[in-house]
This record gives sequence, structure tokens and C-alpha cells, in this order.
Amino acid sequence: MTALRLEGDVIYLTPLSMADVSEKYVEWLNDPVVCRDNSHGAIRNTLARTTDYVKSVQNSETTRAFAIRLKSSAEHVGNVSLQKIDRTNQSAELAILIGEKDAWGLGVGTEAYRLLMDYGFNELNLNRIYSGQTARNSAMIRVCEKVGMTKEGVLRQAMFKNGEYLDVVIFAILRGDK
Repeated sequence: MTALRLEGDVIYLTPLSMADVSEKYVEWLNDPVVCRDNSHGAIRNTLARTTDYVKSVQNSETTRAFAIRLKSSAEHVGNVSLQKIDRTNQSAELAILIGEKDAWGLGVGTEAYRLLMDYGFNELNLNRIYSGQTARNSAMIRVCEKVGMTKEGVLRQAMFKNGEYLDVVIFAILRGDK
């Protein structure tokens, strides 16, 4: 059986595995710049905690997590996942972490979103894929817009991060929107 690999122009995605757990990965999760606008960083991550997370998603019914790799080098630069998969309502949340700052601004996020949306609609038979971004995260808001997601609304002060409440903008795309 061939291992799952989702191919793009600049990146490819492979299921997140124990081989992806590294000190570098843990550093991303503890980097305040990388995690400025996501739910990571509230607690100090460790190799053990990261290992536990990867084990938890490997056979999960509600999460499909992938390592993002640059095609040019096979370097692991981040992760992207469909999580909170709801089979009844055929929906899931799309989340991303690009840990390697050198990969920022290269279109990695846009391509990862497109690949995972195609996977979600075509392989998981989802009808709706949504993503939440803090209102100040203009780069990820642009990604959502580029991939055809529609802004559905704002969850006011939905995230508490580093002593401040942040608004979260919800974007979604339906199978029929593609």
C-alpha cells in the first residue's frame, strides 16, 4: 500500500508521525512569535507532550494531522490538520502551524490549505471546512480569502492570549463553493 502523500507545487503533506517529533518541532510550539495567534504556548511544551499529541492523532477518528514538507528539501516546516471532524454534520476545522520562519511568505499556508481542503472534500466527504484566525493575523486572513473561504463572522474576545482577549474571525468554505 502506498503511503498517503498530498502533492502541491512547493510543498507536500504526509501524515504526522513519530519521525516528525523533534526538538525543532517542540521549539516551534514554545516560540512566542510562531504561536502569537494560535492556541499553543499557554503551557510549556516538551518532547514528551509533543510525542503524546502525535500519538493521539495517529489513529484519531476526529483529526487528520499532516507534516508540511518543502518539496525542494523534504524539510518539515510545519503542520496542518483537519480537526474536530464531525461525520454527522460533515464538517471539520482546518488549522495550521508554520514553525519555520524561513517558510513564511512563500505560499506554504495557501498551498497547505488548498491540499487539505481537497482532501477533506474528496476523501473525507466533508461538506463544510472552517478556520478561525485572530483578527490581527492578517497573513492567515489573506490565506483564507485566497483559497475561497467566506468570512462568516467574528467571535468577540474568544481567545485569551498573553494577558489580552483577542477576537477570532471565522471563515468557511462549502463543497459547493469550490
